Amino acid sequence: MAVAAAAILFLQSPAPVQTRTAAITVDDLPYAGPLLNLPNYSADAINDRLLAAFARHHVPVTGFVIENYVDQKLDRATGTRVLQHWIANGLDLGNHTYSHPDFNNRTIDEIKEEITKGEATFATLMTAAGRKPEYFRYPMLHTGDTKEKHDSIAAFIAQRGYHNAFCTVESSDYLFNVAYVAMLKNDDVASAQRLRAEYITYTTTEIDYYAALNKQIFTYEPPEVMLMHDNPLNSDTIDDLLKLFEARGYKFVSIATAQSDPAYKTPDTYVNSYGPMWGYRWAQELKVNVNGNLETEPPKWILDYGKEVKPSKVLPLP
Repeated sequence: MAVAAAAILFLQSPAPVQTRTAAITVDDLPYAGPLLNLPNYSADAINDRLLAAFARHHVPVTGFVIENYVDQKLDRATGTRVLQHWIANGLDLGNHTYSHPDFNNRTIDEIKEEITKGEATFATLMTAAGRKPEYFRYPMLHTGDTKEKHDSIAAFIAQRGYHNAFCTVESSDYLFNVAYVAMLKNDDVASAQRLRAEYITYTTTEIDYYAALNKQIFTYEPPEVMLMHDNPLNSDTIDDLLKLFEARGYKFVSIATAQSDPAYKTPDTYVNSYGPMWGYRWAQELKVNVNGNLETEPPKWILDYGKEVKPSKVLPLP
């Protein structure tokens, strides 16, 4: 009787709640740009705000470095100092190539050169700190528009000792940032405040959308990997962004911990000229029908405002 009663209690007990986890990654270090001649918007100030928030929320972030941003977008001293601050704060750095080219328009040999040249500063700093560079993120998430390119580059980054840095959540922050920078330059305080609020709302929608998408594919929600950029908008909203994850019960983990989940062992044969989030790639690999039309787009007024600044002069796509 005691055994039967225990069994009944077990069946009536609520199922244990799965712990939700998320890794935060930041692209286009040491600073995505553009340079703003405004108080509190130097590359140092923007990175300091990001680093302070990551420390407050105990987030083990990996930042991905574009080598020619170190001494061409910034000066060598500033660019190096920013990267040193990331490492000194216990955060990791990864390779995002030398100049963030579109791999669709480059030969395999040119891509390999971009990857090796991308190691010049960040890998040296990581090694000096006793840390091993482990992750590579494809520019624009373009992993190969031909099978030969896809397979050759995947093999090459593995040969260099890198893991591919996946990403499962993004919020088009680079598009919002184009408009935000224009508002800062125009001293358009009201529009900037409105944009920040709508950016948080849109990011909320995207987190929930991708969580549901990934759960549809695997029947459970694998750890998420969030992609954002080292830009003025994120530096001004970073606390609110991190709180979105916390409010949903996510625990922040490293990208290594996130990608140790079995979902990330899904075979990678995705060949395309586009760079979608991994949920869409997984769905194709596993032959799961998903409806991408359910994903919302950034508000039109923000996109229209952003046209005042040419994106090519602001920052590359993710």
